[in-house]
This record gives sequence, C-alpha cells and structure tokens, in this order.
Amino acid sequence: MQRTHTALGVDLAAMARGANFASAETIRTQAELDAFAATLHNGAGPIFAAIKVIPEPTPLTLTPTLDGTYLRARFRDALLGACRT
Repeated sequence: MQRTHTALGVDLAAMARGANFASAETIRTQAELDAFAATLHNGAGPIFAAIKVIPEPTPLTLTPTLDGTYLRARFRDALLGACRT
C-alpha cells in the first residue's frame, strides 16, 4: 500500500520501447491482458508488460508468535520430524 517509483508518471513501457524491446505494453484491464497473452507466448523477445493493479488493503492478521522456545522447537520438528526425544 505504498507508492512506488512509477506512481508519479514514469512510463516503464516507453522506457522498454526506448531500449528496443520487441514488444512493450502497459496493461490496465483483464481484456488487455488476455490480448497480450498471445504476444507473450508467441512473440519475439524481449517482451515487456507493465501490468497495473488496483491497490486494495489486505486484511490484517495476527502476528506470529515471537516466543523463542516455540520457534526453536517448530524449526527442529521441521528438520528432524516430530519424533525427537
């Protein structure tokens, strides 16, 4: 949910075209993505697609435990299996 370096108008597709990419597109919709799929799979490269997404807040979850003893035991179980003595 933070602004990226492209938030203020950097056109990455134009930069790719300037670097002689065979294909460079900015994709904003599912229909544009579907149309670009053929180029992606069959076109000569290099191929670039700047795919724009809508930022949506993700649901907050509980933070995992920071208890060192529990984390050590869980890690050890993952490595050695739960049948340790």
